[in-house]
Amino acid sequence: MPQEILERPPGASFFLIVSYENEDTFFELKNLAEKKFSKIMYESILLPKWIPDETEREFAYPGRYTKVLSFKQRIHREEIVEKKKECLEFQILLQKKDLSVLLIPGYVTSHNIVITKSKDDFHRMYLFQGVFAETVYYFTRGVLQPLSSTQSYFKEKEVIYFFNTLRESYEFNKFKS
Repeated sequence: MPQEILERPPGASFFLIVSYENEDTFFELKNLAEKKFSKIMYESILLPKWIPDETEREFAYPGRYTKVLSFKQRIHREEIVEKKKECLEFQILLQKKDLSVLLIPGYVTSHNIVITKSKDDFHRMYLFQGVFAETVYYFTRGVLQPLSSTQSYFKEKEVIYFFNTLRESYEFNKFKS
């Protein structure tokens, strides 16, 4: 009988959802993010405005603009906790100039797309150090599907299109270094 083997999965594609009001703040974030994470591989067009969910409303006042940045360097899934902490540091720094800055890090894999949050909810899994993971899409029958608990932002056609393209790129480049 074959033995069950524990293996670390391939690296995930790291991305950052950015809600902001001021273009200068966005460009400052891009500069900080490239220095800290890696070269930006993809930048979305302007996407629908980020609408905070119930757990974010006490501390988030999103700006008019929302974009997604995807980075070249892959991460191991457990690194998302550290990425969330680093993004919170950026968020605090940037909110001195633009109170609407909100950063939501996440990752893309072959099977799903996951974001991080700092508050618990019924559909989130606690990782550690105050960070929760939330699956927003799963991939089945050749299509990204939002979960029933996924907030409406991820059900917008432009957002689905961008994340589908991001997943296709991940699959194409999965085994490249």
